[in-house]
Amino acid sequence: MPVLLITYDHSKMSPMVDPVPNFVKEYKHVQLSESSYAIETDEKTMTIFHKIMPFLSSNAYLFIVTLTQPFTGQGMEHVSEWLRKRLPED
Repeated sequence: MPVLLITYDHSKMSPMVDPVPNFVKEYKHVQLSESSYAIETDEKTMTIFHKIMPFLSSNAYLFIVTLTQPFTGQGMEHVSEWLRKRLPED
C-alpha cells in the first residue's frame, strides 16, 4: 500500500486546535517530526490534501508527497523501521 508524507507549517497553528494529529489517527501512520507524518493509504495525494485543507488556516503550508525507498534520515529507530517495512523501492 502506498505511503504518503503529510507535512505542514505547525507554527501557524495553535497546538490546542491542531487537527492533523487527529486526522492521521484514522490511518496506519508514524510521526516523523512535530508536523510531519507518514500514512499508509490507497488514497491519492489530492484526496488527502482536500481532506486536510478545510481544517487549516489560509496561510498554512501543506504538502502531501508519495514516499519510496531509498530514504536517509536520522531520528527514532522505530520511524526508520516503519518506513523500511512499508516503502516500495524506487
